[in-house]
Amino acid sequence: MPGFDGIAGLVNFLGKKFYSCSRWFLRKKQAKGHGVHSPFAYNLITNVIYSPYSFYTFSDIYEIISRNDINPEDSITAFNHLSFRLVHYLQSEKILEINSGTGINTLFLTAPSSHIHCKCMEKDSEKRIVAERLYAQRELEVEFISSLSVCERERYDAIFINLEDGCIPDIRILAELSYPGTFWAFHPIKKGRAKQFWDEIVHNVTTRVTFDTQGTGIVFLRPDLHKEHYWV
Repeated sequence: MPGFDGIAGLVNFLGKKFYSCSRWFLRKKQAKGHGVHSPFAYNLITNVIYSPYSFYTFSDIYEIISRNDINPEDSITAFNHLSFRLVHYLQSEKILEINSGTGINTLFLTAPSSHIHCKCMEKDSEKRIVAERLYAQRELEVEFISSLSVCERERYDAIFINLEDGCIPDIRILAELSYPGTFWAFHPIKKGRAKQFWDEIVHNVTTRVTFDTQGTGIVFLRPDLHKEHYWV
């Protein structure tokens, strides 16, 4: 007969398994829009997050990256495509990108419209050199900043944060840089401090609707939306 500790361990293991399975079924269901009653959430899931369509500009960016001795197969991800679709669908024009790296995602963020202005915070000088070379080929409205203090009293339509490298800003600071129509996008959100930060975001009172898209977190602040979290 197993001891109490053994039984407790088994119960804990089975509980985690059940939670993982139930979350998997919920994700499969909501990824197709099933059980999603909010028209806003349904449209975002079906028309943006799981849009079946591609865009010509993806090929253009692919060529730019290739010409700069960067392998697009290794550097372009589903998150880059999602970044474009979010900005395109929500018609964002004023964007803040934190930990922008070598600028590949910035190319996708600024591709939907010539009216888009993007501020990029990246402290790694070598990455900034690569990014500036990419930006120059598209004549983008991109401004580098060294600190978020430069953005004081500014409000952005969208804030994108790379959680893999660099700093993770306080939620309070993100809120100060936002207005009710702002959305946030975080990537990746599955490990370490990024996962912990995402959990805080989901349960924060200032966030209204959140989407967990298997590696990317999307947040909307609109007060007219009911507090809801979607696994898609």
